[in-house]
Parts: sequence; structure tokens; C-alpha cells
Amino acid sequence: MKKTGLVVLGLILLIGIGFGVKMYMDNQTLNEDMQEVVNSEEAKKVFEEGLKNLDKNALTDKGIIKTYKIDDGSIEHNPMGGIMVRLYINGDDKLYIDDSLNKYDGSNLEGGGSAISPKLSKLLEKGDSQ
Repeated sequence: MKKTGLVVLGLILLIGIGFGVKMYMDNQTLNEDMQEVVNSEEAKKVFEEGLKNLDKNALTDKGIIKTYKIDDGSIEHNPMGGIMVRLYINGDDKLYIDDSLNKYDGSNLEGGGSAISPKLSKLLEKGDSQ
């Protein structure tokens, strides 16, 4: 009787470990896929269009927003759908945009909601270049 109980317990433990490993591997695959999407040319176009909506001279010498960098460590799945990511502006960690990317029913990649850091918001309101 004790042997049977140990065997059953061992099987349950192995199945639990198997599910854990599968979930971990699925999560790793999802993270790799999200990294690929965020760093794609299609996403670059979406980000740059959004930046130009905030600053008509973005990504030029005349703009407030001169450069941006994707924070790869910030990329995560949005529970409501899509991917969330942070963009650092002009190499300053106080100037950032939390952005989202969405793709609906096989359509093109689209920008979703964005949140702008207080410091960047003030710069854009003033219209001052750094």
C-alpha cells in the first residue's frame, strides 16, 4: 500500500514538474516573439509616427525628441491584449513614453495607448529643445 502511494505521489510530482517546464518554455517563446515584434521595422514605423504626432520635428535637429531607444527589459504582454514597451527619449531615463502595440485580426501593427513621463510632457508643452 505504501509503495503504491509513493508511486502515485511520484507521478503527480512528475506531471506537475512537466507542466511547470512547459509553461516556462511557452513563456520564453512568447517573450522572444514579443522582442521580435517590438524590434521590427513595422514597430519602428509605428513608434516614429507616434513620436512625430507628439513633436512635429521629432527625430530631427529641430525637434525636442531627437532620439529614442527601446527598453528591451520593459517589454511585456498586456493582459488586455498587445505588447507594452517603454521608449527612452534623448538618452534620458526621465524622458520616456510607455507605449503599446496591437495587431487586430491579422491587420497591420498599430500603436495603442501611451503614457508620457512628466518631464517629457513639460518639455513638449514648452516647446523647448534640450
